[in-house]
Amino acid sequence: MVGRGFLGCFILCLSLASVCAIKGTLNSIDDLRDKEFGHTSPRHGLMLLHWLANNIHIDNNGNMRLNFNPTRRDYGIHLYGNRPCSIPFLLPESGRYYSLGNMNSFGSMNALPYYVTQRFYNSRRPENNRDRVILRVREEESNQFIVDEVYVTQHYPPNQYRGSAYDPDNTYRVNVSLLRQIQSLPTIDQIEIPRIYNVEINHNSLQSLENIWGHTPGLALLLAIVLYFTRPKTFLFKEQSLRLTSQPQSGMDNPRVEDDNTLIKLEVKTTDRGKARIIWSGIPKRLLDQGVMVVLHRNNNSDSKSELDRSSVGGQASGSYNTSVPLNPGLQVRLHKEVNNWWTYLGFGSTIGEEIWRGSEFHNANREIPVDINGHDASLQLFVKDGKACARLYVKKSFTAWKKMFINSWVGFYSSEGTLDHKTWQWAVKFSEESRSDWADIPGYDVYVYESSMTMSPGVQVRFILEKSGGEKARTPPWERLVQG
Repeated sequence: MVGRGFLGCFILCLSLASVCAIKGTLNSIDDLRDKEFGHTSPRHGLMLLHWLANNIHIDNNGNMRLNFNPTRRDYGIHLYGNRPCSIPFLLPESGRYYSLGNMNSFGSMNALPYYVTQRFYNSRRPENNRDRVILRVREEESNQFIVDEVYVTQHYPPNQYRGSAYDPDNTYRVNVSLLRQIQSLPTIDQIEIPRIYNVEINHNSLQSLENIWGHTPGLALLLAIVLYFTRPKTFLFKEQSLRLTSQPQSGMDNPRVEDDNTLIKLEVKTTDRGKARIIWSGIPKRLLDQGVMVVLHRNNNSDSKSELDRSSVGGQASGSYNTSVPLNPGLQVRLHKEVNNWWTYLGFGSTIGEEIWRGSEFHNANREIPVDINGHDASLQLFVKDGKACARLYVKKSFTAWKKMFINSWVGFYSSEGTLDHKTWQWAVKFSEESRSDWADIPGYDVYVYESSMTMSPGVQVRFILEKSGGEKARTPPWERLVQG
């Protein structure tokens, strides 16, 4: 009877494998050229694959290890239970599938860098959230997450009304060799490109991409190699390949206009008083001549008329403005046309015109991704609420004795990385359990939070001390030490 059951299971697995075979394998950047994945605006697949390649460690034997924790939903990655037919059947002991790239997923826009998310922020088209990367992951000791397989896939086009299903004809396995090629792009000399990739890169075209993506090493070259017409002719962009970031806003149908918009950078930073500071740069002269203003909104979903604060840029391509708005997650800067009317000259200020561009919501990986507490199944995170420095503890549910282990442990809040004296502190066991529904979708963790009275400012850091008199086990990066990408 046992033998028959095993035989039946074996036959079922074979039938699944035969029906659900993947479309193919991408072994090199060259293989990406003829595929649809991430090629057209406002798709984000190529940016997502570039980001993943640079957040995965590959050893000499081709073994892959993630630089982040998928079980904690870092970067919005989440457990993928509805396995698409195109991906092989997986037994529970062989690992789990995780999906990365859903811009509507909790944490995706919060932590993925702006070069991945800006097309989503600045497009209203339904095409802006189709691409995904699927990872097969095994968890080993000491929070090591081994990646056995990587796939790229995409949802069916919205006009086909197939719901959230993935398209098996556009699902491919990604060979480790492709990820290695992407990692090596920043080290390639331009004169070596024809020999390596059998394509002549037009310097002016590549320079155009580097003007947009030069802050992200290797991305401009990846796009240049993938987005061209025919091999081995001189590199040319496919239709819309320079228009990589958004659907043009009203009145913005000129490709050159959209390319100019791509150079705009809008950020929310922190003042030394826990308020939101607006920073802008890269505003082209044609917009400055028309008159533009920066407008602060509560989040990406806020109504266009529900601004919290605003300021004219005063004809300056780069600048900053300190608002009176307390710093909170989700704050977003948008660039609008500035409309002057007769009451402007009476001192009542100008009117907000049409929207031109959006920055990211106020988050980045430096702030949002927790740091592991050395030697324990827990991690520590610094965040801000209403302009105050706060801390969050993630504790694995399997770590049932954490309160006993941490009975004399505390979290200190420091004004800078170099100081030894904390401004305020709290016992770890006195953190309150997080009640927000956002955290209910992290099944392997309990989440605890402490909201301090310390004003958030650049340089603030939290540290986890195992004993009251010493024994530091974790410290977060200083607030805003890293520049948002």
